[in-house]
Amino acid sequence: KKRRDELKSILSEHASDYTPEENFAMLEELERLKPASMRPTEEPLLNGRWDFCFDVEPDVGTGFIKDLFEEGNSNNGQQQQRQWIKKIVDFRGVHMEIGDGQTSIRLVVSVAVFEKDVTLILHTSLSPAMPPRKSSSSGGGGSSSNPIDDDDYDNDGTMFMEKFEGIELNGFRLPYPNLWKKSRYLEFSYLDDGFAIARGAGGEPHFLLRGGV
Repeated sequence: KKRRDELKSILSEHASDYTPEENFAMLEELERLKPASMRPTEEPLLNGRWDFCFDVEPDVGTGFIKDLFEEGNSNNGQQQQRQWIKKIVDFRGVHMEIGDGQTSIRLVVSVAVFEKDVTLILHTSLSPAMPPRKSSSSGGGGSSSNPIDDDDYDNDGTMFMEKFEGIELNGFRLPYPNLWKKSRYLEFSYLDDGFAIARGAGGEPHFLLRGGV
């Protein structure tokens, strides 16, 4: 427990003092320290607001949005573009709201455009899922037609299937392309009363801090 508390303190308050590789290693260590009895798919603790502390590996959902407006290791052209965007768009933040008994997510993106507040919300649904099958070392080279044994899975209650359900802007539902109507795996590889680690389909980790009401 002492080591878990130390890792959570570093990741939530001092992540900028470490390299992305060091932060990633600490996230993985924290995942290994998850109590075996904690099963996010069955745990009401998962419900509520979660704020993104930082992204070890940015993705379109969170890291790309923040990277668009924050300074970083980019060339002069990219920095000039960001400065131009900042003149008309003020990025306020992004957070996740999980509810309905761990069955829904609202990804809330807050910005101000020409000093006018705008809220974009992505809606997804959640359902418990079996993790992707472990790679098999059995011979033959081809796919097997045998039923999949439960032992082929590491089913520790961390994996969900997330399905895109819609998007709204300032309370108005927007049309979206059929391409967006798809599902992906979403894993909560660590969870306690104040912190969580979420991994998308690509395996990118996000450290989450429980937000206020």
